[in-house]
Amino acid sequence: MNNKSYFYKLYIKRLICRIIVLIIMIGIYILYPNTFLVVKDINFIKMLSPLHIIWILWMFDMITQLLKVPKYWPLGSQKFMKYQYKKPLIILDKNHKKTMKEMTKDAISVAIAWILLVIIIGILYITNIIPYQIVIIISTIFYVCDVICIVGWCPFKTFFMHNKCCTTCRIFNWDHAMMFTPLIFIPGIYTYSLVIMSIIVVIVWEISCYKYPERFIEKTNSSLKCHNCKDKLCGKRVKGE
Repeated sequence: MNNKSYFYKLYIKRLICRIIVLIIMIGIYILYPNTFLVVKDINFIKMLSPLHIIWILWMFDMITQLLKVPKYWPLGSQKFMKYQYKKPLIILDKNHKKTMKEMTKDAISVAIAWILLVIIIGILYITNIIPYQIVIIISTIFYVCDVICIVGWCPFKTFFMHNKCCTTCRIFNWDHAMMFTPLIFIPGIYTYSLVIMSIIVVIVWEISCYKYPERFIEKTNSSLKCHNCKDKLCGKRVKGE
């Protein structure tokens, strides 16, 4: 029987929940657009808004990405930690630092493409073509697309990274930084706190890539090999089921 893995099912549930969050955000924008004022300046501490709940949800996700929570985040997200590293009997990739440099070049191409996209969003906002509420909704759309990239089709894997799967993805924990970078154009405690926290997650990730490249490469970390993978975010059958 082709049963789906725990994490595959979890991410399908997350996709549904994130779509609901997006629908709620759009509904709030249509019915109560002034509710979005909470994201500006110091309104975060001056007014109550349903957006506070979404802020808590986003901050919780980012904070837990820095912690050992194997039931909440899959191997692809937690491979920077020592507990997810399994040294192979025979290390096939002796020059893993060079391999990491090559992977990082691909990651840089993703960063450049994303920065260009964010600049376009920023220009649209600064020139008053789109209001600040739409910028928030765009970040929420990215929030949904993040899970689609995992359980569906990922343009970054196809056009830039060419990695085998999410488990071996070089930029797995870049997700929140990519979601929230459009918010840098809206000054406020709400927006800047999300951006800063997402950058902290990326910094921790990148430091680990630099110090422990062997944890991120399939040939030097047996945990990343298909036959050892239990997450099966690719949707394939869990071995032994």
